Amino acid sequence: MLSISLMRVAIISSFRKNCGIGIYTFEFLSHLLKYQSIEEIHLLTHTNSDTELASKKLKIYKVINEGYPFYTSKLLPLLRKIGPDVVDIEWDHSLYAPTKLLGVYIFPLLSHLKDKLFLSFHSLYRLEDVERYLITTTRNKLIGEIGGRYYSLTKEFLLNNLKIGRVFTLYEYEQVRKIKKNFVVIPQGIENVRKLAGARRDITTLTIFGFIRRTKDYKLAIASLSHLPDNFRLIIAGQPKETELVNEIEKWAKEYNVKDRVTLIPRFLSSEEKEKIMKRTDILLLPYLLISNSGVLLDGIKYCKPVVSTVLPEDITQLKIGAYAENEVESFAEAILVVNSRYNEFQENIKMVQPKFLWKNIIPQIIENYQKIVDGENAI
Repeated sequence: MLSISLMRVAIISSFRKNCGIGIYTFEFLSHLLKYQSIEEIHLLTHTNSDTELASKKLKIYKVINEGYPFYTSKLLPLLRKIGPDVVDIEWDHSLYAPTKLLGVYIFPLLSHLKDKLFLSFHSLYRLEDVERYLITTTRNKLIGEIGGRYYSLTKEFLLNNLKIGRVFTLYEYEQVRKIKKNFVVIPQGIENVRKLAGARRDITTLTIFGFIRRTKDYKLAIASLSHLPDNFRLIIAGQPKETELVNEIEKWAKEYNVKDRVTLIPRFLSSEEKEKIMKRTDILLLPYLLISNSGVLLDGIKYCKPVVSTVLPEDITQLKIGAYAENEVESFAEAILVVNSRYNEFQENIKMVQPKFLWKNIIPQIIENYQKIVDGENAI
């Protein structure tokens, strides 16, 4: 059992309301700040951060600017001044540089932080998954192959510059478990769980929730709906990242003759609106082209809603919270029917795993790994 000491933690992350990792960071900090072993938290975030969190233990520095690569020259002197025991970087390849540069603005900083670095991987992909995604979205095999190799080089650099690596899912862990490094699986947390709704209705409601963007295969879900009985309905709800994609979704609904069975809500939803949609939902759909950690998957666990997913096969299979399907219409439609027929079984499985994902059980694991870094720390 480790003896826990007071810790000064620097966290580098998004703190923006329209960013999934920004939303995660708010929840994470809200819970981490409650622990006595955390003396101070210094959040280094974006110049356009718009989230607020008041605490005497929290100091926020708005210094990250993806459009201006020289911002990184300010980070190391700032960290030297702060003198943290741990530097937790909430990593995603699109957070610290333009997406096409895969975060390379911040790469020179990592080697200086190596002995104090707790790198939390919100995105960590297999080469073949990146290649397939790029080929699908660009329809260019060469771009897929070059982009995949470029991504693999950045991934290798990251894996070689950390003290402890945190992965959120079993899909991510499968990529690093054979590497001789200290990697831990600590999932994303949920505040609490929702009580089960009453008896199911005759209508089965399928929902795709979250930002409307091209990492999700809406055409697959809509085409699959056309293979399902008429009592199946689909809700697509979330803030659009591209207006044109909303138009394409409407076109696909007409093309597959399911317009009257698709409800499209293309805007940012309040917590209250999300709650209402989740109450109506029977099955959550994750028809993703590429993802390694999903907040919507956590919603399925929180609200006790089984999922059908084209990603994270290791997690779906081991947790037994839904069905994994290939990116094919017949396969996806069949997976929905399987989950619907075994609905109560999947709900019981979800109830069994819910405690594992509560923040009150997640934060102690993070602090324990922070402590491992403190026990073997070297100066920045």
